[in-house]
Amino acid sequence: MTAKKNNRTKAQGAETKLQLYRCAEELLLQRDYQEISIESITKMAGVSKGTFYVHFESKDALYVSIFSQYVETLDAQYEQFLADLSPEMPAYDKLLALVAGIIDRMTAQIGYETMKNLYRLQISKTVNTEVVNGRNRRLYGLFEQVLESGIRQGDFVSTLSVEALTRHFVMAIRGLTYEWCIRDVDFDLKQKADTHFRLLLNGIRAHR
Repeated sequence: MTAKKNNRTKAQGAETKLQLYRCAEELLLQRDYQEISIESITKMAGVSKGTFYVHFESKDALYVSIFSQYVETLDAQYEQFLADLSPEMPAYDKLLALVAGIIDRMTAQIGYETMKNLYRLQISKTVNTEVVNGRNRRLYGLFEQVLESGIRQGDFVSTLSVEALTRHFVMAIRGLTYEWCIRDVDFDLKQKADTHFRLLLNGIRAHR
């Protein structure tokens, strides 16, 4: 009997947490992040503030959880996108295609306002955002995979290690996205990314 009760309590807790998550996500589509309060989230979810703190230590922690899920979903999509490219495609073209695919999905599935809020959390350091910007992200592995392949095949030449090159490429994506966020939605992120990455790749491209 006790085991059944515990299982029911856990299930109810998981459902409440999911409801808070969904309401917070919906509010983010309607308002600026700074305008969203814990009270507005709990009111929409139909729970008390005390219940909120059972599941999340703060509003920032809840939104990091949401953004982390976005990142995991996108990284899986990037991985599949890369896997679907022709194995015969040169590493140079493959990296440009990967960057374009990343930008397409980021802008369509996360969007300008959400990215701005994510950067606010990363810069404020009020909560741990390692899952979003840490080097264990699958995104690093994808760039490393293509760069390593390009070096092995003689397409790229570099005195830097593959790991160091990978960090530069991911930093470039992050820097361009940040530029997009501090400019506005009219900043052509995809076009700027293509130009910038061609410059980076030309710097390591083997001249035959």
